[in-house]
Amino acid sequence: MRVVIAPDKFKGTLTATEAADAMAAGVRERWPDAELVVVPMADGGDGTLDALGGANRRDVVTGPLGRRVDAGWRLDGDLAVIESAMASGLVLVGGRDANDPWGATSRGVGELLARALDAGAARILVGTGGSAMTDGGRGALEALGDRAPFAPGRVVVLTDTTVVFEDAARVFGPQKGADAEMVDRLTARLGEDAEWLATRFGRDPRNVPRAGAAGGLSGALWAAGADLVDGAAHVADVLGLDAALAAADLVLTGEGAFDATSRAGKGPGHVLAAAAVRGVPAVVVAGVVAAGREDAAAFSLVDTVGTALAWSDPAAAVRRTTASALESIGL
Repeated sequence: MRVVIAPDKFKGTLTATEAADAMAAGVRERWPDAELVVVPMADGGDGTLDALGGANRRDVVTGPLGRRVDAGWRLDGDLAVIESAMASGLVLVGGRDANDPWGATSRGVGELLARALDAGAARILVGTGGSAMTDGGRGALEALGDRAPFAPGRVVVLTDTTVVFEDAARVFGPQKGADAEMVDRLTARLGEDAEWLATRFGRDPRNVPRAGAAGGLSGALWAAGADLVDGAAHVADVLGLDAALAAADLVLTGEGAFDATSRAGKGPGHVLAAAAVRGVPAVVVAGVVAAGREDAAAFSLVDTVGTALAWSDPAAAVRRTTASALESIGL
């Protein structure tokens, strides 16, 4: 039995690597001699830097609410990897209830980009997701100054959503602490940002798919010459997921919450699609599984072991749920 284990993070509890290790332990309970191939996934959001090798550099930059933060990033030769959540993440402010949706800035991401450009990086990957801001990327571009626009192919933005620039506040604002009135204000400001970007760079991001990631940061970088790509597909390609699936008998994936968004650019959705193309059976292990997810063999930690264990010992919960899932599907 050859099993590919390719989860994303369980946000707030386990990294993708920790989740994969717990799933592997569950598989070994069922099949001690199974051949396991572990491919911890990411989609451009939190955990992308770890999936692509981890930080080997650190810089103090402007945090989402102005306070300085110590942000990790990676430089391998002339390739740099930046994760926007490291500099401008919602987690850095203590979550949605502690955020200032109007004042949150992407400036720190721009400062990391400036470091990478000044270090001579010929290609820079910018992961987006988990951000606190909806500033249309103004903060980042202000920090970049005359380093923008970028040469073709130099900056590649990894996104986990296809939302367009003008819808960024409507779709993601509530997750960042914005009420209905604030969403309207942010949407109006994004319209002004789009006009400013079109005037400065000659490219209007308003209706561009994927330009709404990270509160419009991806759209601002696109206007300045960056490429926007499917983050999960890019990470999977770098990590060799397709080759791993070629000889697989089963694939396991998962994340904290498996819901309608999981198939719309998220890591598990990409894994499920890739497995389906190759005809490989797939199982999802997630913290919670939303109603109506009968389109996949999905098993919830909360339903299997209970909420208390799922939060107090998530690794044990993932291990036990994985073993239970394999038994339930008759494998």
